[in-house]
Order: sequence, then structure tokens, then C-alpha cells
Amino acid sequence: MRIVFLVAVFFALASEMQATNYTVTNTNDSGAGSLREAINSANGAIGADNIYFNIPTSDLNYDAGTGTWTITLLSTLPMITTGYINIDATSQQTNQGNTNPAGYEIVLKKGSGTYDYPIMLVSPGNSVKGFIIQGFNYGIMIYNSTATGNTISQNYIGTNYSATAAASLPNQYGIAITNGASGNTISGNIISGNIISGIAITGSTGNTIKKNRIGTDSLGTTAIPNNFGVALQDASSNTIGSTTTGEFNLISGNTTAGIVIDGLPSTNNQIFGNRIGSNIDGTDSLPNETGIILSYASNTTIGGSSYKHRNIISGNSGSGIVLNGTGTRNNYIKGNFIGADISGVLPLSNYAGITITSNANHNFIGGTGMAERNIISGNYEMGVYIESSDSNLLVNNFFGPDSTGLAAFKISNDTLLQSNGIEFNTVSKNNTLGGYTAAERNVISGNRVYGMVYYGNCSYNPVIGNYIGVDATGNNALPNATGICVDGGSNHNPILRNVLSGNYSYGIFIVTTGTYYNTFSGNIVGLNAAGTDTVPNDAGILIGGGTKYNLIGGSTVAERNIISGNRFGGIEIADIGTRFNTIRGNYIGTDISGLLARPNLYGLSIISECSQNTVDSNVISGNLHYGILLFENADSNIITRNYIGPGADSIAAIGNGTVGVVLWNGSSHNQIGGDGLGNAIAYHDSCGIAVKDNNTLYNTLSGNSLYENSLMGIDIFPEGPNANDAGDTDSGPNELMNYPVITHAAYNASNGMTWVYGILDTETPENVIVELFVAVPDSTVNHGEGQIYLGRTYCDAAGNWMFYGPGVSDGMLLTSTATSVYGSTSEFSENYTVIASIDESQAIQMALFPNPCADRIRIESYSGNIQHLEVFSTDGQRVYGLQDINSKSIDWVFGTALNPGLYIAKISDQNGGSQTIQFSVTAQ
Repeated sequence: MRIVFLVAVFFALASEMQATNYTVTNTNDSGAGSLREAINSANGAIGADNIYFNIPTSDLNYDAGTGTWTITLLSTLPMITTGYINIDATSQQTNQGNTNPAGYEIVLKKGSGTYDYPIMLVSPGNSVKGFIIQGFNYGIMIYNSTATGNTISQNYIGTNYSATAAASLPNQYGIAITNGASGNTISGNIISGNIISGIAITGSTGNTIKKNRIGTDSLGTTAIPNNFGVALQDASSNTIGSTTTGEFNLISGNTTAGIVIDGLPSTNNQIFGNRIGSNIDGTDSLPNETGIILSYASNTTIGGSSYKHRNIISGNSGSGIVLNGTGTRNNYIKGNFIGADISGVLPLSNYAGITITSNANHNFIGGTGMAERNIISGNYEMGVYIESSDSNLLVNNFFGPDSTGLAAFKISNDTLLQSNGIEFNTVSKNNTLGGYTAAERNVISGNRVYGMVYYGNCSYNPVIGNYIGVDATGNNALPNATGICVDGGSNHNPILRNVLSGNYSYGIFIVTTGTYYNTFSGNIVGLNAAGTDTVPNDAGILIGGGTKYNLIGGSTVAERNIISGNRFGGIEIADIGTRFNTIRGNYIGTDISGLLARPNLYGLSIISECSQNTVDSNVISGNLHYGILLFENADSNIITRNYIGPGADSIAAIGNGTVGVVLWNGSSHNQIGGDGLGNAIAYHDSCGIAVKDNNTLYNTLSGNSLYENSLMGIDIFPEGPNANDAGDTDSGPNELMNYPVITHAAYNASNGMTWVYGILDTETPENVIVELFVAVPDSTVNHGEGQIYLGRTYCDAAGNWMFYGPGVSDGMLLTSTATSVYGSTSEFSENYTVIASIDESQAIQMALFPNPCADRIRIESYSGNIQHLEVFSTDGQRVYGLQDINSKSIDWVFGTALNPGLYIAKISDQNGGSQTIQFSVTAQ
């Protein structure tokens, strides 16, 4: 019996809670049958209520021309206080027929009086639909934390009866949700023509906006602008959009922005599945000024991780998205088309794609998932512009290509559309473009000017692992005009492991005074991503305009750039003031193995008065013309430890097409090699090093290994070996420095040492450097080439010089060069054949003691008299000599004349025998 009783109670309560229907039968502001009366009745009832409409055409406020009934309010309607009231103006059509085929039948219009809104919901579970609302401060307001779960649908808010134009009496705001209202849904409305915002959400959470047309007409093809389409202020966890097919918002045609989210409390809002700036089909422009603005907002997601989350943010007059202001951080923009139409293969241009300014930091553009890739292409100016903002991350986007990654957007199939792919500007720092994995790679190609550009004192912004100038396969050109530009005082930016190939002009250029300390390492410039085949830029790298202290390459394999296959130069360093840049550890003219030629037209040029740059430890081989050119007053540059002609294994013969190193047109004071820093220069069709004109002076060619060049190792013009002139008074390239003459070279098999003597005829021989080499036999020219560097010595005031050292054996050819005190190096001397020494085999026994010594030595002979004594430093400089001694012993007190170190004493006896003894001097 108890169960029967409970069931009876349940049905009794259910009967009491059944919805009550109230019907509006006239357009009066008040009284029986009015909307005001129906709301009052519903508010006074218990349970759910429906307010329906059935106003006859005989009503005085029926307009037969539009098929609408206008309710002109003289004061605000009662607030909806009890909840679960369904105000359904679509019922007018059900009851009276479709009198307005262009839209809805019931118009709410403001009359005289001071009040803000016609409908305010302050309770849960209500719905409002089917109205045309005109002339209020707020068309509909949802207010207070008690207003939850309400639905606003199927209304025209701010337009005329057909939603083809703005209402003659506009609203200030279409819909306002405020003061803690949550969980409400705005769906299926046309919200256009409102003076300030179509929808405004302030201080409220968890609301959903979907399936609306905001800023357009009913067809979604013509603008009826709000100032802002949707505005969120200090609002969190709201959703704009839907992943359900057909439930996207069309937010287009608005005067200032489609969506704006403002205020530090605005967090965790989501914008997905919308069309913002386009027509309803996503195929043509219906611009907002700006698509989306985030200002001081955080943790917003624009787009998402599936294709259903994709927004089409295209066709806007300004930027597709703007992130602005301190506190605008940790926002995610992923999976969107920004500048492309709905197909992803046709442009629908914003002026710019994404703009990040004024300390909007730590935001994320893209994601590592395939569906998280943004297509930021087809915009008129920048794809992404970052100004005065830090620590933003851009990964896995297409900047310039269409959604296939294989083609670029063009104007009339001719001119590339988007100006710059990405621009960092105005002290932006620590922003990262790309990453070390393939999933983080951006494709930055098909842009009209730069793929990526640094301006305005930007620093510490890494660009890593991107394809710049090639398509998404990494195999085919998809050109930017230039891949990367580093300019405007931008410093300390690392550009690492990118492919910069296929660009119309340069792969990268680094330019202007104040642009310092940038690092370019681990990149491929002019080849495909595998580093095996050519995808040429016009030129690989330009460093110019006064930039300094930049590093191209590095000391490890991972830092090596491959700079090959370009139509003109691999690297060009140019302009006065361009100084202290370092090119180290790169392959220039070869494939990634360093063993196969992938030629640039020329390897590296240093031109136009640039100075004090260093080229060290590179492979510069396989280029069609010269390996290195110093031209137009290039001054005081240093070229050391490079393979110029050999492959990376030092064996493969992949010489440059003409000359290894050319110095020309006033290039002076340059250092090619050095003691222990020599270059290997081989396998060229012409000479190894050429010094070409009378203004090219004081260039030091030192310690290099030159071999297997078709002509001379060093050719100081005029072409061919230059004869020495008496006194060396002539002038010309490198002062036409006379070469040394080797007069004697004797090898002692017992100790493996060789004495070499010679003379140099020059104006001021004292301290002129003479370098000795083992020469390569050459049937055409008997001047070098010097393949094996043996060491150096110095001339005395009379031009005499001596060299003593290992590394030579009987029958080898020696050659030598002289370098003046001003730095001018001669051609190689005539070759000289080493003979076996007989001097020391006849030497008497000598004793030198003490050894080590401090300030004196004694030498004694145990056979014939000592006749001559010469003492040399280990670099071959003669520091002491005494002739005609004719004594069994000699005491030499040198005091402080000899610095601590090693010395060699050569002692000759009266019979022509000799002995060399090494001794050391210690500090006193």
C-alpha cells in the first residue's frame, strides 16, 4: 500500500508542475493579452511556463508590408525571475502563418522613456526566441549568478525585419551576459547592426555562443556591422563555436573586431569551429577590421587539436588575430586557416595573419599534432608579426604555403602574395620559431619578401629546424624572395638546423651596423633537406652593411652548415665596417658528405672594404669558379685551416673550377694561412693562390699546402713566375716581393735533420720571414708548389738565412717563400734538390757545457781546432756568430743576451767537419 501511495503523490506533484501556457494576443505595452502581462503571470506561477504569441493581423501595430507585429515598449519588461519560462515568438508564425518569409514576426522596439533592456533573465532555465529586437541599450540581458542554463535562439537582434540591414533604431548591445551568469547558450541568432557589441559577456563563465551570424545579414554574404561582434571582459571558460557540423558562428563584417577578449581575469576561453572575416561559405571576404583581439587575456584556445576545431580566420581588413598587452599569455592558436579560404588552397587575405605586441608573452602558435598546424598564408603583409613581446613559441605551421604544403598563394598566378612569413621586431626576445624535431618544423616558403625577418634590436630568438624556401617535402623549391633577414640591430639570435634553399635571392642575409653576435649553424643552404641534391638560392649567405661578430658554422659536426648548389655565391661578406665575423667548419660547394661537388658559382667572396673577418676550418671545394675571392679593398681578413679543393677527407679531388684563392682590386693586409694554420689548396684548373693587381699589397700567404693545381701554386701577377730583380725595388701586387734563393740543402741521415741555407735579395731583408716547403715536382714550372710546410726562419741584415729541422730526406725538392716585414709574401722559389750531407760525417767530437746553462757556455774540441761558431734560435734566427777562432776551446759569456729557451750551436773545425749541439738557457 505504501508504494501505491508514493506513486499517487508523484503524479499529483507532476500535475502541479506541468507547464502553464500564456498567450500574447496584442501588441499593447501592458494590460490583458500583452507580453508584459504574460511575463508577470509566468513569474507568479510555479513551475515551467510557456509564453506563446497569437496576435491577429487586425492588430493596429501589424505591418502588412513586412508581415511583422511591433510591440513598442514604454518601459522595461519585468525581469524573468522564477525560471524555466519559455518565451517563444516563433509561435506567432505557427498560429498566424508565415507572414514574414524573410524572418520573424514579432518586433520588440524601444519607445519613449529611460530604460536599458526589454528582457532581462535573472533566473535559470529560460529560453527566448523568435524576436526582432531594436533600439535598446541591451537587446537581451542575462544577469547575475542565478541566471544559468538559459537559451537565446532564433532572434534578429539589431537588424530590420528581414536581417538585410541594420535597424533604423539600433541597439547599443545585442545580448549582454554579466555579473556571474553562467552556463547560458546563444544559438542560431542573427546579431548585427548593434552600435557597440553584438554579444557582450562580462564577469561571467561557462557560456556558449554557437551557430550565430554576428555582423552579417541573414544570408551571411553582406555586412551589417556591430562595432565588436563578440566582446568578453573579465570572463572565463566561455566557448565561442562548436565542433558539430553546421553549428559554426559566422562572425564577419564588424567594424573593429569580430571577437575581443579583454582583462586579466579572462582565462580559459575557447574559440573554435568559426568563420571569422569570411562569408558564410568561407570562400570570400566579409571583413572585420580585426578578426580576434586578445588583450590581457590568458589561457585562451583559438582552434584546437582536431580538424573540427578549425577556425577560418580570413578576409579581415587588419590582422586575423591580435594578442596585445602584459598578461596576454599562455594562449594557444592551433589548427586554424589564417589567410586561406575554407579549401586551404585559395587565398582569402587578412592584411596580416597574427600580430603579437606590447609584452604579450608565452603564447603558443601551432602544435605538434597534424591537426594543430595553422595555415598562416595568403595574407597581404606578415603571417606573424611579434613586437616588444617575449617567449612565444611557433611550431608546425605553414607560413606561406597552402594547406598541402606544396604550393604558394599568388596574385593572378604571378606575384607571391604574403609579404613576410614571420617578423620579430622591436626588442622582442626569446621567441622560438620551430624546434629540433620534425613535428615542430614550420614550413616558411612562398612569401613575397622574407620568409623570416628580424628587425628592431631583437635578441635571443631561436629559429630552429624549419624549411625555408622549400615545400613540405624538403625536396622542391617554394621560393621566398629571401629566406631570412637579420637586420636593424638584432643580436644574439641563434639560427640552427634549418633548410634555407630555393629562394629567389638569398638564403639568409645578416646586415647593418648594430647587428651583432648572431649564430648561424647546422643549416642546409642551397640543397634539399637530405643535403644530397641542389635546390638553389640565387646566393646562399650575405653578411654586410657593417654587421659584426656573427658566427657562421662552428667547431662541431652539428654546427656545420652545408652551403652549396647556389646559382651565384655560397657566402658573400661585403661593405665597409663589416668586421669580426667568423665562417668556421662549413662545407661550401659539396654535398652533406663533403666528398661530392654540389657547386655554387663561387664559394666565398670577401669584398667592398670589409675587414678583419675570419674564415677557418671549412671545406670550400667543388665550386664552378673560385673558392675564395678577396676583392675591392677587402682588408686584414684571416683565412686559415681550410680545405680549398680537397674533400672533407683531405683526399677527394673536388677542386674549384678556376683558382683556389684570389686577391684582387686593392685587397691588402690579408692573412692566408699561418704558422700551423695553413690551408690545403689543391686540384684547381688554374693556380692555387692568385694576387692580381698593383693595389693588392701586404698579403701574407703562410704555411699553406699547395699541390695538384694546374698552374702555379702562388701566382703574383703578371701571370707565370716573376724573375727576381736586383734590390727588389720594383712594385706591383704584394710589392712583387722577391722570392728566396736556396743555396744549399743537406740532409743528415744519422739524425734525420736537414740544413738549408739561402739568400734573399730585397731592400730591407732583416727579419723577413722565409718559409720552407717540400715541393711537388712540376714539369712545367720549377717554382713550387709547396705541399708540405716545414717551418720558418728569418733573414739577417745581409739577407742570409738558415733553416734546420726534420721532415726532409735525400732527393726531395724544397721550395720557399719570403714575407716582408710589411706582410707581402712572394711566389715560391725555384725548387732545390736535397742532397745527403757529408759535413757531419766528418765532424770531430765536441763538448758543450754546462747544458742547461744560465749566462755562459764552454765548447771544447777533442780533435782539430774550432774554427767557426754559429748559434741559432729554434725558429732559425741567427743570434750569434764568431769566425776564425782557431782554438781547441772557446768560452762565450752571453749574459742576458739570450732569453730562456732552446738554441742550436753549429760548430765547424779547421778540416771542414761540423757538429750541431742543442742546448737550453735557463732563467737567471
